[in-house]
Amino acid sequence: MTQNKRTTMNDIAMRLGISKNSVSLALNGKAGVSEELRRRIIETAAEMEYGSYSAQSTSKSKGIMVIVPEYLQNDTFFYADIFWMVEREIKRHGYLALTTSVSRESEQGLLPPAVPRELDILGLLLIGVVSREYLRVLKSLGFPIVTVDITYPNSGLNSISSANISAAHMAISYLIEHGHREIGFIGPVYTAQSIFERWCGFRQALVQNHLHNDSGYHILGEPDRFELFDTTAVLKPYLDRLSRFPTAWFCAGDRIAISLINLLSERGLRVPADISVIGFDDISISGLIRPGLTTIHINRKLMGKLAVQKLIEISCNPHFEPVELHLPGTIVVRDSVAEPGRR
Repeated sequence: MTQNKRTTMNDIAMRLGISKNSVSLALNGKAGVSEELRRRIIETAAEMEYGSYSAQSTSKSKGIMVIVPEYLQNDTFFYADIFWMVEREIKRHGYLALTTSVSRESEQGLLPPAVPRELDILGLLLIGVVSREYLRVLKSLGFPIVTVDITYPNSGLNSISSANISAAHMAISYLIEHGHREIGFIGPVYTAQSIFERWCGFRQALVQNHLHNDSGYHILGEPDRFELFDTTAVLKPYLDRLSRFPTAWFCAGDRIAISLINLLSERGLRVPADISVIGFDDISISGLIRPGLTTIHINRKLMGKLAVQKLIEISCNPHFEPVELHLPGTIVVRDSVAEPGRR
């Protein structure tokens, strides 16, 4: 029997008495429908031989689960490009993308995500930070895992992330080239390995340039708190504790840098006339604010594309040796850095 090319999502919706939007959400692996309804939609799509869901060609559709911590769900800046490319690349290879959110409660309770029985799962793409305890839960499911934008030392997992140490070193070197000798670091080093690596690159640049690492300029967070410093409300109490400011700050994320610029403005301090600020990530808003934020650009679309390709590769070869790929950064020069004392 040849595939019925005339079958549409609307046909499936009419068969089940539901909306076309619900069918689209289910078949594209997106949230918004229950797992039971998703199963019925996929079964109906196979029965009606819609697209790649031909019941004759396979008993189960193949898919990739994209695991996303709840705190990233509304991130329209850094992770949007990764999500878009991951979904696009999964579809390009003929698979289904099933995005599953992990709530803080599920993570703390070590509750694994529900794995749909109607799909043949090739593996898991983990985007963002989860605890090591929850990472063990994900590994216990038995699927290949590729982590995106985060590495877990000694985890034995494949990962695609930015070259944090060298990229941070590049940012500090740029500040030093512009005459800065008193440089501070702002980033929650206890929250994510990537932030800690940027801290290491920061310190390496200071050591290699024979500069003093003044701890009075740094905001590193607390070991027992999950904080991102990406809002003025979270960052302000830490900034208020400092008795003195450096001539320049390196922020481990652009949203941290933007929050910092707002807080400095409230104090009557001008960027870059009084204090220079450099960020990391090159999110879209960084070029829209005033002053434009000098930052480190990371190719997030390539990160998502490589992650999908690597997962498909290792799903076909369970004995594949784990690799960590680190994408280099490039500096984007805008207006937030100037020589110290320059008016």
